[in-house]
Amino acid sequence: MFSAQHIQQVETAILAQQGRILTFQLGDETLIIKRQEAARPLLGYRLLNLLAKLLRQPLLCAVPAPGGAAAQAIELQRLTTLRAAGVAVPEIRHVAPSWFAMTLAGTHSIDELLRSEQQVWELALAAILDVHQKGQNLSQAFARNIMWRDGLIAFIDFEDDPVKTLPLAYAQCRDWLLFLHSSAYQMNISPDILAQRWQHYLAQDSAEVQALIQRSSQQLGWLRHLPRQRKPWGRDVVSLQGAGQVLHALKNQQSKIHEKHEKHE
Repeated sequence: MFSAQHIQQVETAILAQQGRILTFQLGDETLIIKRQEAARPLLGYRLLNLLAKLLRQPLLCAVPAPGGAAAQAIELQRLTTLRAAGVAVPEIRHVAPSWFAMTLAGTHSIDELLRSEQQVWELALAAILDVHQKGQNLSQAFARNIMWRDGLIAFIDFEDDPVKTLPLAYAQCRDWLLFLHSSAYQMNISPDILAQRWQHYLAQDSAEVQALIQRSSQQLGWLRHLPRQRKPWGRDVVSLQGAGQVLHALKNQQSKIHEKHEKHE
């Protein structure tokens, strides 16, 4: 429990620090203090919505994050709902008007580990599938928001709620695509093998999510033709190219599976 002294210590630390995330030691437990921040600029939403329209991918449309107290309220509700469903997310310890305290989800994001500990990629796939099988979805399923601690996966960052603007299956499909976009380009494994491993977990998701991913693989495979070099194009282009390679490989594999089934009928 937070005492008045603990609250004062946190308030003092917040005033002394520029960032919105800080750690706080409460006895033997390390907690994360998360401050509120202003809403994101609307220009970013407009650009993402334009990209979604050009790619014919409505599930990539921007999910508004209101910022401030509204975003904190969304995150608190989502953390509560996800924990109740059995999803590994931080536990809320204290709520203040402009910040809240939660347990430490992990010591590293898998974004930091993919190049050296590539087995965590498949563990993340299994964890995302588990979220979906519990009837839930994530918010920003980028590799940086998937934490690793003592061999376990946990998820963070829930300041928006995709199902407020998308059907659940679309939000779950979005989870897969955001993770693929943020991770595939870092893997020193062929796109065909990555697609095979992903297909293993994808095949256990709902039929609707599988159909949406299949459609995405048909529409987005051309992204593999983007430049592979990070310089001068930047990480965003390279990550799209990596995702496009895996989506194209997945499309080919699903076509072979479909042809095999037709031969047996």
